[in-house]
Amino acid sequence: MVSPTTILACWGAGLSTIVFLWDIYKYRKAGPKLRFEVYAHNRMVPSSKQRVYIRSVVTNRGDRPTTLTNVVLYYFASRWSLARLRNLPTESAGANALLTSPEQALPYELKPGTMWSGMTEQTRVIEEWGSTGVLYFDLHHSHDTKPVRRRVRFPKPR
Repeated sequence: MVSPTTILACWGAGLSTIVFLWDIYKYRKAGPKLRFEVYAHNRMVPSSKQRVYIRSVVTNRGDRPTTLTNVVLYYFASRWSLARLRNLPTESAGANALLTSPEQALPYELKPGTMWSGMTEQTRVIEEWGSTGVLYFDLHHSHDTKPVRRRVRFPKPR
């Protein structure tokens, strides 16, 4: 015969285990969730200058703020190379001349539910990197040591 104390103790142990697992799940899923998008061939309208830009948009869909520190360009000469697998780029450059509003200059604290946007001038060198090899924009932020990486694709000329 099972006593009510034993039943209550088993119920309490089971419930505390479920709550413990739920807390582990919440801890692992907490923090900023960054969505980083990169768009090539953007122009400013109206503008007398015929400059073309690469637009970077970051959205924080998480529950905590993070600080965006910088955007770095990585160029790999070959798509299938050992250097790319080892993350050793052929060329790299910092996108320090991002066209943003003064309120959104880097470093920028990105709060939950907000968006940041910046534009990098699309030069001939950047276009050549994107068409001959593989070009990535890496977004570095304060929450993680690993950056958020997006590939920049340029349409083939017709």
